[in-house]
Amino acid sequence: MRRGVRSMKKIQTEKNLPELIYDSVVNAIVEGLLKPGERVTQETLAERLDVSRLPVSQAMQRLRDDGFLSAVGRRGLMVSVLDESFVAQLYEFRCGIDLVSAGLAAQRVDAGARKRGEDIIAEGFAAGKAHDLPALIDADMRFHGFIYELAGNTFILDSMEAHWNHVRRVMSDILIVEKNQKQIWEEHEAILNAVLAGDARTAETLAREHVETASKWLQKEIQVCREPLKRSGSTIS
Repeated sequence: MRRGVRSMKKIQTEKNLPELIYDSVVNAIVEGLLKPGERVTQETLAERLDVSRLPVSQAMQRLRDDGFLSAVGRRGLMVSVLDESFVAQLYEFRCGIDLVSAGLAAQRVDAGARKRGEDIIAEGFAAGKAHDLPALIDADMRFHGFIYELAGNTFILDSMEAHWNHVRRVMSDILIVEKNQKQIWEEHEAILNAVLAGDARTAETLAREHVETASKWLQKEIQVCREPLKRSGSTIS
């Protein structure tokens, strides 16, 4: 290294404490352990997660910036309540992404895709039979991630990564309802079959219908209840 030239900083791959706290709170919101409208304080989170208040404060600021927490009163924060406008806009975005991804995946599907896709479908049906919500959410996200990956477009992957946690949260409100679980995985299976057959047009149509059906159902539920689905749970993991 020449004199006077600074060396490049090493990349730190491990997450710091505020990031870990952020992930834990997001997971608690997604899984219904922290409910929409529930008051969230530094003191409570620090105690429940067994950490100091400073990193909790940093995580809470990011959670507010990202829309997972909202202001209540002068100084308090609560878990943000989903509304029709948010769901409609998120799913309009997803509709375009998922349609294009399914079509590209059908055009670019590789030999190893069948087993990977069928394994995810099997895990989704199994999680539904077991009424395992975290496993259902995980399988659902892996299915869509699998289609995005097959599409082979880094802009799609980057765009979805930025909104991934919001998608997870909204999907949890759909998947918690037992009657939706079988239908959703049947739709996933149909999309996969079209992709594996190389039928881009059918894959696009099915992907669009899948997203539109979910969006309409959610907006109707929010309109009727005027709040997200009520769920049980009391601990953060």
